[in-house]
Amino acid sequence: MLPARTPATASPGRRLLLGLALALGLFAVGMASWWQPPADWPWPDASWLLLRQAELRSLQADGPWAFAGGLFLLLTLLSALALPGCSVLALAAGMAMGWLPGTALVVLASTVGATLSFLAARHLWRDSLHRRWGHRLVRVQAGLARDGAFYLFSLRLAPVIPYALINPLMGMSAMPTRQFFGVSLLGMLAGSAAYVYAGTALGQAGGWHDLASPSLWAGLLLLAGLPWAARWGWRWKKRRAGQHAATARAGRSR
Repeated sequence: MLPARTPATASPGRRLLLGLALALGLFAVGMASWWQPPADWPWPDASWLLLRQAELRSLQADGPWAFAGGLFLLLTLLSALALPGCSVLALAAGMAMGWLPGTALVVLASTVGATLSFLAARHLWRDSLHRRWGHRLVRVQAGLARDGAFYLFSLRLAPVIPYALINPLMGMSAMPTRQFFGVSLLGMLAGSAAYVYAGTALGQAGGWHDLASPSLWAGLLLLAGLPWAARWGWRWKKRRAGQHAATARAGRSR
């Protein structure tokens, strides 16, 4: 088994990059709250945007349940097969359904698709996947042994393993299916909410100029930063717990 790696061993260069990314994100939020585009800004023609809005609203109005069901099935399929297009469908869900219903649909469909991939790896293609990706499974098992279910949660928030591999690799691990489903649901919530929020803004925009709203960009930046903030908070808490444990062991050994 690989030795456990704690956050305290992170390289100074990596900490510097994370600090710079945080500073740039805060600066961008501040600028988005302050900057207003000029009234005579040369915005591109908005006919394409308005046409897409009308088409999606017409589809949903003709059959709300059929629209939601079709979107759910398509998102589930793309997520299970790790195919591109989920982000576009999340935008469409926001445009047609609004933020809260759209987020609920997207995150649930994405989680169901991920769980289908997880189960297929566990019960159908375990041997072939183990021959091809078994070397990566060692890292996953070490992460699960070190962090438990939070290891999967952290991968959902800020993946360091390609998304297409997370589900099958977890399927080859000993993680229970129910735990995989619940952790994946929570881990993909922030990312899904950000995409659907952007789609909701597209659906409400009367032109491209509306997308320069400071509140919109501030909201998107905050949503995008939530996963990193949660990951940093967990790492900090774990480091503190490790320091307290080390202090307690040193006190007992005296």
